[in-house]
Amino acid sequence: MRGPRSRRPWRVPATVVALAVLLSGCGDGSDQAAENDDGASGVGTTVDNCGLEVGFDDPPERVFAMNTGAIENLIELGAEDRVVGAVGDLDRMDEELRETAEELNIIHPGGEDYPSPETILDTEPDFVYAVYPSAFREDGGVATREELRDLGVQSYLAPGRCPDRDDERPLEFDEIWTELREVGALLGAEDRAEEVVAEQEDILAEVRANLPDDVGDLDVFWWDMGTDDGPTAGGCCGAPGMILRELGVNNAFDDLPGHWAGTNWEQVVERDPDLVVVADFGGGDADDMLEFVEDDPTLRELRAFQEDAVIVLPFSQTTPGLRNATAIETISARLTDETGQ
Repeated sequence: MRGPRSRRPWRVPATVVALAVLLSGCGDGSDQAAENDDGASGVGTTVDNCGLEVGFDDPPERVFAMNTGAIENLIELGAEDRVVGAVGDLDRMDEELRETAEELNIIHPGGEDYPSPETILDTEPDFVYAVYPSAFREDGGVATREELRDLGVQSYLAPGRCPDRDDERPLEFDEIWTELREVGALLGAEDRAEEVVAEQEDILAEVRANLPDDVGDLDVFWWDMGTDDGPTAGGCCGAPGMILRELGVNNAFDDLPGHWAGTNWEQVVERDPDLVVVADFGGGDADDMLEFVEDDPTLRELRAFQEDAVIVLPFSQTTPGLRNATAIETISARLTDETGQ
């Protein structure tokens, strides 16, 4: 549900040939690939990422960030000066990091499609980092990870979004922190990664210590997107599910598989949630969603909307990543207000 979704025609052989030609003018790409058939030069830091070995003799100096979350992580790790290009919507980014991100070479805002492989590889990256598997899909991504590897460009995908990961396996914060630690190690920023993880752990520990009693009876509807054709809800096993589990409340759509899943308004009415979390994709998106409710004679009578039990979260806090801890802080504070504890 997240990240560019449309499909662009993809002719693998011709494109790979074209990219190979392009990279042949970039220096060491083909040489690096020749060092090791599995794509990892191997004597420095190496990690197993979604079944592919990723490693560098020396930390990469030319990093391409494929999604907004990757940009945020690279900034948090202090690696922004190595970002040669990025795809990301800064309007969806956490305000604290946006000022730094605005100085980067943002070549595409993301949205419904990715830029062409040529556009990205023209920045001569030695490392491509993405948080969505769509970045590496054969039919619409930049290139598959294997194609990049063959061209001497190594890549990393957020472990929580590995293509072969079981959709019924709930996402855990440990996977997000593993991502930070592994990317930090590849970039030679291990100490900073540990600092970031420690900050995250402290946030969660404080929230756990101050959670109101009796929140376990609350049913929460996580409204990701969608209006007339029915909402997409946070399912069992992605960031929304992880956040709600951490808070000890019930996910009203925990029975839906995956990170996000389509449902219908009849089910929302039937489940009559106590609280609604709205993901705000920016540009008035959340306002449009809430106006849709106001215009619907049935939905506007739901208890949660009648009692204004609605929390709007910026996009960056709703997709797997470091901002999920902030989402937990925000929702926890609202729960405290609601319960008077």
